[in-house]
Amino acid sequence: MPPVPPATSPRKRPVQARSRATVETILDGAAHILIRDGFDRATTTRIAEAAGVGIGSLYQYFPSKEAVVAALIDRHAAALIRVFDDLAPRLAGRPPAEAVAMIVAAATDAHRLHPALHRVLNEQVPRIGDMARIRDVSATITGHVARWIATLPLAPGRDPVILAVLVERSIEAVVHGALADGHDRLPRALHDELVTMLARHLAPDTPRQDQRISKAS
Repeated sequence: MPPVPPATSPRKRPVQARSRATVETILDGAAHILIRDGFDRATTTRIAEAAGVGIGSLYQYFPSKEAVVAALIDRHAAALIRVFDDLAPRLAGRPPAEAVAMIVAAATDAHRLHPALHRVLNEQVPRIGDMARIRDVSATITGHVARWIATLPLAPGRDPVILAVLVERSIEAVVHGALADGHDRLPRALHDELVTMLARHLAPDTPRQDQRISKAS
C-alpha cells in the first residue's frame, strides 16, 4: 500500500490579530530554515524554534512541515501577484516597447522580493504539490498582459491571450535565468534584446530598444 502523502492544508485559519501574527511568525521561521537548511533537513521542531514559538502552537495551525511550506508558498505567491496587480493599470495606452520594458522590470522586482526564498520555493513546489498557486501567479500576469495586448492594433487572427502567454513565459525564463546566474538585474544588452524581440512580435515596426533609447537621449 503506497504511503499517504503529508497533509498540506492548514488545520485552521487564524482569525484574530494575535493568531495571524503567530502564523506570520511561523512562516518567517520556515523561510529561515528552508534557506539555511533546505527542505529535507527542515522539521516542524526546527521551524518552531526559529520562529520562537512552541511546537504546540505550530501544530495548532499546521499538521506537517509540508503544510507550513504550502502556506509559505501561498504568502509568497500573493506578494508576486500584488506586484503585477499594481502594474496593470499603468500599462494602459503604453506602446509595446515601453510596456514590455515595464513588465520586465516588474518581473525582476518580483524575483527580488526575497530571492533566496524565491529560489528555494521554486525548487520545492513540485514536491509539495502546490503547482496551483504557481499557475495562479502565471494566470494573473498573463491576464493583465492579455488585456493590454487586446488594446493594440493587432493583425486579424492574432489572439491576445496566446501572445500574452508568449510574453509572460519568455520574460519569466530570461529573468529567472539571469538572476539565478547571480545578476542583480538583467544585463542591459540582454534586456534590450528581450524587449525588442517581444515588442516587435507585437508590433513589427517597433525600433530596436537601444536605438529608441539613443533617440530619446
